[in-house]
Amino acid sequence: MGARTVRITREEFLTPPEFQGDLFPSHPAGRVGGASLEFLRRGDKTVLGSCFQQIPIRFFPPFHRDAEPATLLYLISLSAGLMDGDAHLYEIDARPGTRTVVTGQSATRIHPALSSHGTHQWRVNVEDDAFLVVLPGPMIPFKGSRYHQRARADLAPTARLIWGDIWLPGRYERGELSEWFVFDRIVQDFEARRDGRLIYHDRFRWDGPWTPEDAHWRFGDQVAAASLLIAGSPPEPGGLPPAPDGVLRSYFPLDDDTCCLRWCGTSEAVTADVARLALLIAGRWTGGPNARAWLIDSGALAANHWFSPPGE
Repeated sequence: MGARTVRITREEFLTPPEFQGDLFPSHPAGRVGGASLEFLRRGDKTVLGSCFQQIPIRFFPPFHRDAEPATLLYLISLSAGLMDGDAHLYEIDARPGTRTVVTGQSATRIHPALSSHGTHQWRVNVEDDAFLVVLPGPMIPFKGSRYHQRARADLAPTARLIWGDIWLPGRYERGELSEWFVFDRIVQDFEARRDGRLIYHDRFRWDGPWTPEDAHWRFGDQVAAASLLIAGSPPEPGGLPPAPDGVLRSYFPLDDDTCCLRWCGTSEAVTADVARLALLIAGRWTGGPNARAWLIDSGALAANHWFSPPGE
């Protein structure tokens, strides 16, 4: 994609049929933000190359510990979450030989919609011998929220990508004010291509609010859902650690050296298992079948990171 040199405007965002006719703010760059990131290999480290950031999105300079093969970069939102009419664009170029984890600093709160919807849209390019893990963080749809996520990933022949999505039921620990599956509409559309060939396409539309019967039909007795795409040297099903208590996990082998994992379970257990498996698989890419997970097994992270192991 190359380095961005111009401001992100609303004309760059695709609106799906489900949200056609929404009334967005009139200014073409109003309530629009994002980040454009290029990762380069320098010696044995991954460093940040050309970059761009536009309020309300910011990013921390990459973190790298000498004992870790991967660099960690946090995407930061300066607002209280995704508001009605907000549009955030993320562009990532992972150059040859890079080893990178890109993640949000916390869960994303999707606020109620009044006249339009909020959207996150991603353009990801992973070049040969680049390993990229993208964990945007759990999504929390508030009552009446309307949200569109669109992501497109282009992979070179020897590129590797792990992409994770986690969906929580809403603000569910608020006593009588708890919100369980009372969003208005969620549309997710993710597509990955390797060397121009489509290898994965996942799209769903959830119309809410859900009754307890609706939620049970979709999730059974569980409350959170997640998915993980592994493109490039996926693990064998028997090579994964067992799912923790409170979690149902399924493995789907796909064409072109790719697999997909799906989860249902409690919010805490699903979130922890998705993050641990993503970073464990990445660790095996760089260190072999007995290698430790990137980041979370090194002691380099404090226990307050959303994807870190729980404290003692």
